[in-house]
Amino acid sequence: MRLVGASRWYTQLPFLVEAMLAATMGVGIAVAGLMVVRALFLENALNQFYQANLIAKVDYADILFITPWLLLLGVAMSGLTAYLTLRLYVRR
Repeated sequence: MRLVGASRWYTQLPFLVEAMLAATMGVGIAVAGLMVVRALFLENALNQFYQANLIAKVDYADILFITPWLLLLGVAMSGLTAYLTLRLYVRR
């Protein structure tokens, strides 16, 4: 593509978008996993600690509160990593 005059961003942008989309899907899977683990295992396993007030109860609101931060951090890290990798390995 570079031989026919395409800019560097034109050739690298699909790879950046792919990495960010993969990070978005990964965050979705992680949040779904957190909700499943909380529903099936966490409540029963930590019930005695909740009753003794040793640890704070993990609620669905806590998971939903952290979701945007996970999304922001995951997409930013993925985009930065893809950008640096493409910059290193794709010739000018």
